[in-house]
Amino acid sequence: MANEVTDLRAAEQERFDAAIAQRGMLVQEVHHRIKNNLQGVAGLLQQASTRYPEVAPILAEAVGQLQAIAQVYGLQVGSGGPVQLAGLLQAVAQSVQRTFSRAIDFAVQGEEPARWRLPEAEAIPVALTANELLTNALKHGGDQPVRCTLLADVGAVTIEILNRGQLREGFDLRSRTGSASGLGLVRALLPRRSAELALSQDGPHVLTRVVLRPPAVRRDG
Repeated sequence: MANEVTDLRAAEQERFDAAIAQRGMLVQEVHHRIKNNLQGVAGLLQQASTRYPEVAPILAEAVGQLQAIAQVYGLQVGSGGPVQLAGLLQAVAQSVQRTFSRAIDFAVQGEEPARWRLPEAEAIPVALTANELLTNALKHGGDQPVRCTLLADVGAVTIEILNRGQLREGFDLRSRTGSASGLGLVRALLPRRSAELALSQDGPHVLTRVVLRPPAVRRDG
């Protein structure tokens, strides 16, 4: 009887493992299809911007946002879990580079940056935030290169974006609210209790810093 119980438990565990594996494959397939659909819509909008140049800037913003969201689903296809922050930030930077045909110098520094991951609820907001900030940096940075650095620490992780530019006199980040794009969108997307956004003048450059702390991010291990 003991052998029968053991065999039953083993068979039940096999069925359970098979169901988990099947669910994982299904989730990955859904993510893959969502990514492809988003990129398809982005392609249609790019075609429309060519036909209707008067609305091209507006459509370009939408294309960038769709591409940023698509990067999240693309990374989830391979990971099957929370998205690695460094990988997502690099993917968004590459997407913005392709859109503007401009280089972004991307670097990762600090203590074990690969361990920082984004919960599912925060992955898309952070991707949209990175897309918006990098897009703004390229738009306002002239023909100078933009630098994007991910700085990892034990208790927090910081995204730094440095571009050539000059903040206007009396600049106040708190006044940038309620808009559907730009810094207003970034402030609306970031979790208020576990994220900080700051812009400062650093010589001839503008330095943008986004600090993320748990629970907006988590450090595995």
